[in-house]
Amino acid sequence: MPDTTQTKIEIAISTALDVASFVEKLTSGIVDGSDPRLSEENIFERKTYVTRNVSHLKRLMSQPWFTSVLDVDNFTKINDAIVAGEDYLG
Repeated sequence: MPDTTQTKIEIAISTALDVASFVEKLTSGIVDGSDPRLSEENIFERKTYVTRNVSHLKRLMSQPWFTSVLDVDNFTKINDAIVAGEDYLG
């Protein structure tokens, strides 16, 4: 039987990395017709997505169970997304 705690941690890390990538796309102004959230340059919607996702990443990064298992590259990627999001929001 798999360790459910380990599985939950792996899912949390994977999700956080997906969120970090999404924040990077939002803050860089990418317009992508294949993703409805990125299909137009609606600044209000982008700021709403950035606010929500940066908040989620900050919450995770405040949890020792999460940060203690991140490797340096993933830690940096998530922190960079938080900084980019905060800069974008002003």
